[in-house]
Parts: sequence; C-alpha cells; structure tokens
Amino acid sequence: MVSKLYECSATAAYLVIAMLIAQYVFLVPPMKRAFNHFLYLLSSLAVSLTVCMLGGQALAVVASGILMGVYIYITGDEGKWKYLRTLKIFPILGMALGILMPPVDIPLMILSMSTEMKEGFALVFYLSLLFVMLLIRLMCDTWFQKFCREARSRKLGTWERFLLYIIGVLMLIVVPELALYDTITPGIVSKVPAYVNLRCVNSLICFAVTLTVCILVMRSSKSAFLRDQVMQMQNNLIITMADIVENRDENTGGHIRRTAKYVEIIAETLKSEHHYANILDDQYITDMIIAAPLHDIGKIHIPDAVLKKEGRFTESEFKIMKSHTVAGKRLLLRAEKKLGYSSYLNVAVQMAGYHHEWWDGTGYPEGLKGQDIPLCARIMAVADVFDSLVSKRCYKGAMTIDDAYLLIARESGTHFDPTVVEAFQKAKDQITAVAHEFNEHPLSSEIDDVPLAGTRIPVRPELEDGYLAGIRQASILSIKTTQ
Repeated sequence: MVSKLYECSATAAYLVIAMLIAQYVFLVPPMKRAFNHFLYLLSSLAVSLTVCMLGGQALAVVASGILMGVYIYITGDEGKWKYLRTLKIFPILGMALGILMPPVDIPLMILSMSTEMKEGFALVFYLSLLFVMLLIRLMCDTWFQKFCREARSRKLGTWERFLLYIIGVLMLIVVPELALYDTITPGIVSKVPAYVNLRCVNSLICFAVTLTVCILVMRSSKSAFLRDQVMQMQNNLIITMADIVENRDENTGGHIRRTAKYVEIIAETLKSEHHYANILDDQYITDMIIAAPLHDIGKIHIPDAVLKKEGRFTESEFKIMKSHTVAGKRLLLRAEKKLGYSSYLNVAVQMAGYHHEWWDGTGYPEGLKGQDIPLCARIMAVADVFDSLVSKRCYKGAMTIDDAYLLIARESGTHFDPTVVEAFQKAKDQITAVAHEFNEHPLSSEIDDVPLAGTRIPVRPELEDGYLAGIRQASILSIKTTQ
C-alpha cells in the first residue's frame, strides 16, 4: 500500500512540477479560458494517477508526457512549426526530473534505510512538496498573479531557448541513469562505496544546474516585464506630450492616434508585399508606431500667432511654420543625447525632421529627393497629409474620403513615394475604418467647404506643402464633369 502511494505521489509531483516549468520557464501559454485550463490540469492529474495505479509509475510517466505534449499542441500558435513545438516536452520533462529527483535521491543514498523506509521518506517528501505548492498558491495569490503576468509578458530569447533545451535533454538522459544505482550500502556517508559518493555529487550538480537555469530564465522574464512596464509608461508620456503640442492649435489627440495607426497599417502592408525588406523588420515597424506621435513635436516652438492663424499665411509666416521640422529634429536629438541612443528616438528624429520632404525633391527643410528621404518619413508623409485632408477643423472643412484617396494617388511620384502610395491604396479598407473609428467628427461623403488657394502658400499648417489648392480644384472639376 505504501509502495503504491509512493508511486502515485511521485507521479503527481512530477506532473505538477513539469506543468509549472512548462508555463513559467518555457513560457508555454495557458489556455484562453481559466476554467478550461484548470479542468485540463485536473483531468491530466486524474489520468496519470489512474495509469499509475493500474500500470505502474513508468507507464504513468509516459502518460504524463503525452498529456503534456497535447497541452503544448493545444495552446501553441498556429503555424507550420506547431507539430514540432510539441518536442519541447522532452527538455521540460528533463528539467522536472533534474529538480524533483535529487532532493529525494541524495538522502536515500547517505542514510541506512530499508525499502519500506525509503518509500515512506519519498512519500512524505512528495506530499509535503505538493502541500507547500498549494499553500503558496492560496496564501500568496497577489504575488502569484503578478508572477504569472511577468512570465507571460515575453517570449524566450534564442540563447535562453538553446540553454533550456540543452540542459533539459541532458537531465532527461543523466538523471534516470543516476537513479539506476539503487544498491545502498548500510551506514552513513563515510561507509558508502566510492561510486555512491560520486552519484551524490552528480545528483547535486544536476539539481544545482537545473535550478540555476530555471531561476536565470525566470529572472530574465521579470526583467523583461519591468522593461515592458517602463516602455509602456514611456509611450504614454510620449502620447501625452504630443497631445499637449497638438492641442495648442486646437487639434485633439485623435490626429496623433490616427496617424500612428495609418503608419502601422502602411508599414505592415509594405512588409507583406516584400517592399523595403532590408529596412522593414518588426523592430523598425514598432519604432515607427512609437515615434509617430512625435512627428510634429517641433510645433511647440511655433508662436501662437502663426500656429493658430485662421487665414492664409504670408511668406514670412510660412517660413516660421516650416521651421517646426528643424525644431522637432533638434529637440529630439537633444533628448537622444541625454537619454542615450534608442532606435525609436532615432526614427522619431527622422520622422520629425523629414516628413515634409517631397519625393521629387521640392519639399523642406533640406530638399531631399527619392530614397534619400528616410522610409519612416515617407510613410509618415502619406499618413499625415491624408489625415489632414479628411479631418474637420474650425478653420476648414473636411475633404471626403474618396477625394483624399484620389489626391494622394495623383501626388504619387511627386509628393509621395509611389511604393508607399501603392501600399496605402491596397490598405484602403483598413485606413478608412481607422479614419472613422478615431475621428472626432463624422466623416462626410459630400464635399465640405475646404478653403482653396491658387499658390503653394498654405492655408493652414496641415496644408503647408501647398499642393492642395491646384489638385483640389482639379478634383472638384473632374467630379463635376463626370456627373
């Protein structure tokens, strides 16, 4: 009876440890519904214990491995590697062995015990371990929930994955081999044969290495969680600061949120079409999304008399208005110098400084041409102008969505990068949905009273590039002609 209880307790402890290692060390995600997750764990435990009672501990370990593999497959992401991800069950089981077996094995090797005493000792150890884990879960619920969030807030790095797989597979091979030496010479450690001394040392090394690797990975998870929190706070501060700047000329925060979403959609579309593959990796896209709200940060240096003017700019006022690009670039470079290099700050510098450059070289502040203009600034140019056209302000009406798409298309190769415009047009449905979702005013399907001018001097800051007048007039005339 004691022998069977010992086997069942060992099976239960092994499965629980393996599940914990899978979730919090190998970062296997839980099931989407907490109830389903709990039910699967409970069912797995019941199946493993039943197999242990009927077929013995060896079969129970095999059953536990199969159940763990099914769990990994169910919770894994879709993709061509989904089946191969279930192979991580082997290092997971190995790490569980490396943590669970040595604490039981070492005392049994150095103490004189009968078979019944050894099984009784192991039974007490496994039951105590399960009880302690349950007690921690019940009494430290807040800490446990925080620990769960930290573990699930990241993905394993390449070096971490490599280390876990190597150590896990080694433990799966070495620890069972150590357990094969069951002959214990009576007496304390001084009377134990040399090979048992060596076995003690090896078991202790296995335990120390396994535990150290698990702690290192979990500490790395905690650090990543804290970095994410700091980054989130930083992003919120960026948006708040950009909101303050935008509100100076009576815009709302909708503009920076919409343009950030437009930038994300255009960039993802370019990536899916394999354009600019040498630039558009995941990190660059993330940096653009974070940096987008800062593209007009230089407006903080523009006097209210110019920024809030409702009428047409004079040449001198237009010159002052154009300086917001240089001011924004200088401000962000100063921030980068104080904070240290950051990839998103570098992208923000390029967006703020060059989002008014034209593809044909007639933009400002430096008259850059073609691909000399940073890609992030070319993408922001399309997003910024489109949002300005379809947004209603106290000093201008809003252009219709269709008119805005028409104007953007007509400026392809002149104002805008043709490849970026092509991606923008392909993502029309997504862009339109964002325009409606985040707009403060319902978007009209009819032509509003948009101020027109016959020169390249802009009517307002949003129209600073001055192309609106002639193209808008041509657009209206073409619409009237077709009716």
